[in-house]
Amino acid sequence: MFDCHVALEALGAILNTEVTSHQKQGSLRQARPPRAGRAQHEPLLISHFITKLVDLEDVITGKCHIIDEEEFFDPKYNYDFTNIKDTKTFYRGGEKYERPCGWQRYALKVLDKYEDGNTWLGTGYRRTDSEPGEWPVSYHGTSKPGAESIIGGHYKPGPCAMFGRGIYSTPLMSVASEYAFQKKFTSKKTGKTYEVILQNRINPKYREKHNNDKYWLIPIPAGTSPSQEQVMVDRSIRPYSLLLKEV
Repeated sequence: MFDCHVALEALGAILNTEVTSHQKQGSLRQARPPRAGRAQHEPLLISHFITKLVDLEDVITGKCHIIDEEEFFDPKYNYDFTNIKDTKTFYRGGEKYERPCGWQRYALKVLDKYEDGNTWLGTGYRRTDSEPGEWPVSYHGTSKPGAESIIGGHYKPGPCAMFGRGIYSTPLMSVASEYAFQKKFTSKKTGKTYEVILQNRINPKYREKHNNDKYWLIPIPAGTSPSQEQVMVDRSIRPYSLLLKEV
């Protein structure tokens, strides 16, 4: 069962900070008056999601983010892979797509969010074949910094990464799952414990493959300005769903 409160907690686990929503805050204000001294909430938009991940290399104490659930999540594309075992081969962007069987997908509202349209995402989510112009799928499930990290820490372009400075992810759900325990959280809403992974699309034009296609790298040279880094991220890697699994 899909629960928006759990999705907010999953976002918080990914970002290592508190995430709330205007809808949740409205309900709280009706239940009790606001208290002085509460942390200010910084808006979190889909278009800036990755750069927020880049900014949050370490745990940031006292910093909160707020979203509009109606603008951030896209429930009509949620999908429950919990009891699915694929017997077919799926492709996205002309490459094999290892679907997240055993996980629940919480879709992010990414349609019409980018200036170059929606071709990168393709159409329809149950098809086995690729569509022209769409991008391949990648995953990440860790914030661990350093060379052993699958993504160098929250998509942080790390100078000591295995194959160069940049943003790391993997096309293999099995690999991402090995790191997902680092993003494990216990929901205050359900009392259950979940692992969370971010599902992305990667622009093959800007991607390097490493370690027998186990890791994908979006190179970001040292000295890149924050504004240029934003441009490079937007054109290269785009998250489109949160994946949760009860453990």
